[in-house]
Amino acid sequence: MTEDRDVKHVAVTTDEKVATIRFARPPLNILNLEMMREISAALDECAKDGNVRVAVIRSGVDGVFSAGADVREHLPERVEELIRTMGALVWRILTYPRATLCVVQGKCLGGGMELAMACDFVLATPEAVFGQPEVKLGVYPPVALALLPHLVGLRATHDIVLTGRNIPAEEAARMGLVTRVVAEDDLEPNVLELGKALAANSRIVVELAKRGIREGLDLKTEEALRHSSELYLKDLMATQDALEGLKAFLEKRKPEWKDR
Repeated sequence: MTEDRDVKHVAVTTDEKVATIRFARPPLNILNLEMMREISAALDECAKDGNVRVAVIRSGVDGVFSAGADVREHLPERVEELIRTMGALVWRILTYPRATLCVVQGKCLGGGMELAMACDFVLATPEAVFGQPEVKLGVYPPVALALLPHLVGLRATHDIVLTGRNIPAEEAARMGLVTRVVAEDDLEPNVLELGKALAANSRIVVELAKRGIREGLDLKTEEALRHSSELYLKDLMATQDALEGLKAFLEKRKPEWKDR
């Protein structure tokens, strides 16, 4: 295995035809703008390398995938850049021409879950926890609104987005968020096995198969991403409760909703 890229938050290693992208920002792997851009750049590098057949996206921090995007970047002065950058990262994953595999251990919340749901395959350990807790902060997850209905249907989307509850790995698998739940001790062999199986296939056939799967969804998905982002920036961020929820979180207190 050789290391091709090592920047502030993201490192890429390649082993034969499988590239592994690890992102790290201890202790909870909170996604900030810089790290989102670095993950996108890493995917660009992998896409340019004709030898890479599979991109594995995983945490470089032990025991956690990501607890979500930085709450400070949801505040009015930064929120537009955050929403645009996160949307661009997710779209980069969705349109990545070859197979993508996400490996989840520990918390996979908010933007972390949005990143995972954009991948083709998700392997998770039994201790992994998924969730979109944004509603508790007085906001909502734009990417999840666009992608979840395709993945889990409307009932489960309402459950995930409107309750903001934590979802255990096994339940996430039943919903369709997770491809397979794998015991911690068996995780690395399973990642290796699936990576090799995907890499053994014809690159052009995989690219065309993904294109065929995606083309039926692209227009609706792209439009849904744009709509949920615009609604977030123009309507949601104009409410008093959005700002109150974010401030309450940062000030470690219970929000006082005004319902306006």
